[in-house]
Amino acid sequence: MTWIVGLLAMLIVPWVEFWLMMGLGFSLVTVTVLGLVTAAVGWWHARKEGLDLWTELESDFQNGRVPTAEALDAMMMVAGGWALIVPGLITDIVGGVLLVPAIRRLATEPIRQMIRARLR
Repeated sequence: MTWIVGLLAMLIVPWVEFWLMMGLGFSLVTVTVLGLVTAAVGWWHARKEGLDLWTELESDFQNGRVPTAEALDAMMMVAGGWALIVPGLITDIVGGVLLVPAIRRLATEPIRQMIRARLR
């Protein structure tokens, strides 16, 4: 069931954001170029971390451990990369914010505390 929600989100969100950008007055060429450039940047960031990160995070969660700050930082970079791959203004803003090191540093400890609370 979760994959259906994810699939629907991946199909609906880009169209909603496309129409949002067109409604804001962006030209079709601008929307297309922006989508291609941010997708390329996102793909580069998402690939950089690799599958080792997911293996490490999965192991931590299965063993009831809170992931390290470095692993969470890398996870936020991958999430930011994937947000940039999804076309749209809002996802690009979210993806760009997640790629800013200072923001990731600020978010790491609250995320670790949330995970710690859920593991208890």
